[in-house]
Amino acid sequence: MSSSTTTAVVRDDVSTAALDSWPIAPEQVVAGDPQASGALLWKSADSRLANGVWACTPGTFDWVHADETLCVVEGRATITPQGGEPFDIGPGSVAFFPEGTRTRWQVHETIRKAFHLHSEAGLPF
Repeated sequence: MSSSTTTAVVRDDVSTAALDSWPIAPEQVVAGDPQASGALLWKSADSRLANGVWACTPGTFDWVHADETLCVVEGRATITPQGGEPFDIGPGSVAFFPEGTRTRWQVHETIRKAFHLHSEAGLPF
């Protein structure tokens, strides 16, 4: 996958895209040993927009979201927004998280998703 900016069509297969290790910070891990990986398909020149593929093995961790739209293609997880009710996601699930949303992810089966991110402050890619 390409992480540079482009005006050409960029594509890959979410289920088979090659992913790099994207470790979850140890202080975010609540239980188990979740191992995250991902790849950028595209990002904007100012690093405020990005999309790509992300996967994670079973475990529980806390997360703070940029604006994120995701679509799950494999696996299953329960997500609990801070102060909210838990919900399950799995293949075919689509969700949007507003920037700043704090969640707890409990990954039951290795999950793989396509994502689109937006942050006015810029993304760490």
